[in-house]
This record gives sequence, C-alpha cells and structure tokens, in this order.
Amino acid sequence: MQVKSMEFESNILRDNPLNDPYIRKVSVIEQENPEGKPIIVFLSGYFGSSISQLNYDPIIENLPTKLARLKKEGKITGCNIILPDMFTKLGGNQYINSNAVGLYEDFLFKELLPYFLDLYQTNKVGLMGKSSGGYGSLVLGMKYDIVSAIASHSGDAYFEYTYLPFFPKVIPYLRKFKDPLDLINTYWNKSNKKRREDLNALILIGMSAFYSPGENGEILLPFDLETGEILEDIWKKWLEKDPVRMIDKYYEKLRGKGIYLDVGNKDEFNIQYGTRILHKKMRKLGLTHYFEEFDGGHMNTSFRYDLSLAYLERQLVRK
Repeated sequence: MQVKSMEFESNILRDNPLNDPYIRKVSVIEQENPEGKPIIVFLSGYFGSSISQLNYDPIIENLPTKLARLKKEGKITGCNIILPDMFTKLGGNQYINSNAVGLYEDFLFKELLPYFLDLYQTNKVGLMGKSSGGYGSLVLGMKYDIVSAIASHSGDAYFEYTYLPFFPKVIPYLRKFKDPLDLINTYWNKSNKKRREDLNALILIGMSAFYSPGENGEILLPFDLETGEILEDIWKKWLEKDPVRMIDKYYEKLRGKGIYLDVGNKDEFNIQYGTRILHKKMRKLGLTHYFEEFDGGHMNTSFRYDLSLAYLERQLVRK
C-alpha cells in the first residue's frame, strides 16, 4: 500500500463562481497491484478536506494506518481509496451542483471518477464520508448507478432539526453584512478563523449556496433577515435536497446497493433523528441496509470507519 498525490485539472470547475481552485489536489491510498480493485471515494465533512485523513495524529489513527491495521487483522483485503480536496471558500462542500458555488457533483462523476475507473480498470465504486461527506455519499449514491455501496456517518438529514436551530443564532450576526459575499470576504481576511459565531454563519451561508442558489448564482437565505420569518419558497428548495425527502423519489435506485448508516445518539446537530427516519423509511421500502445508533456525539468518531470500510469492501467485492 502506498500514498500518491496528484493535481487534477478540471474543466468543469474552471471559472466557478467563487473563483476557487480548478486544479484540485487529490491523494490516493493505492493498494499493491491496484488494477481491478474497487474504488472508495472519501468525502470530508464541513470545514475539512479529505486529504486531512492522511495527517499524523498521536492519539487517533490516520487513514493509511487504519487500513494497514484492518488488513493485518484480516478485516479487509484492500481497496483503492480516493481522497479529493473539494474545499471551497464557503468552508466546505455538500458535493451537489450549485450555480452559486460550482458543479462539484459533475466534477466528481464526469471527470474525477472516470479517470480513476479507467486507471484501475474497475467499475466498482463506493462512497463514504461523515457529516457533509455522509450527506454527499448518500444523496449521490441515490442518484448514480455507478455507485454500488454507500457509507454515511452522521450525514445531514431531516433539515428541520439539523439546520433550523442555527437560524435564530445566526440572524443577528448576518445583519452586520450587506450580503453573503461580504461576509465570506470578511471572514477570509480575519486572523482568527475559529470563532464559533463566524463558523456558524459560514455554515448557514454555505448551506444556502448549495440548497437555494438563485438563477443568477445569488446565495438566497431561507429567512427574512429583519424579522426572522422563514421564507417558505426558499425553505422548500432546502427540503427538496433533504435525504429523508429525496429517498421517496430515488429509492428504486438504491435497491440492491450496500447502504451503511450510523449516528451518535447524542449528536450535537440532532442528526440522530434524521438517520432514524431514514432507517424507518428504508425498512418500509424494503431496502436492505445496516443501521446503528452508537453511544456518542458528532465529533471524534473516526473509530467507526473500522466498521464502514469493512462493510463497503464486502459489498463491492460481491458486486
């Protein structure tokens, strides 16, 4: 097993609305004799990059160390893991197309994946991630036939509980700026970029950019900044991208796929409720899947990857 790094030039991301890089860093954890082995794409959570899975941590295993241990223990034989950096000025990515951010969904499925499918001579693809990465894995896994296995750790779902609690916290802060782009530019000029009120506002702007972009690329907020009233026409656009709604439309495309869901029972963003709803809907729809609600919260849950990596590999190998 070896780690390789490359720069991938994207025509799709060229001239993206935020002027984010269109030459993207991509790292690969490549198995010995990689040809024919399945591909797993790891999508990072918000405020992160998939490449950070390679970082040294004296307490928590990084991904290459974890994979080596799992292989030694006989729990996996090894897939090729793709780690694309898809960070944006919004602080992260939801991995769906947006004319306010860029066509990151198209980048992944029309450029990046075809390159690696050809390189490794395989048609077996899994997606995995946590939080926003779990959201991206699940919704993209619903839409694309090439994806045959999905692992969503604490993926955003049931937006009423996940996002609505943010709104009253963020509205007073947002009123200090003339528009969302003013906030974004102000944030990136700050020396301290870890203040909670800044991060909460950036999350809200980011979700608006992905879930409710305007026709001309505007970032449309789902509430009135003066009164806080929910703007139902914009909020509806958000709900259309909620996995607990999307599954009603896409469930047939999930049939026969490997699906792994887990979430902490004390998730700080209330994602346990959305995951429970998804689990119940999947059972009702007859979708075979693995579901576990473990004792814990939203943070520091990479130990759960021991389970999902083994699950994904089993599913991909049998396809």
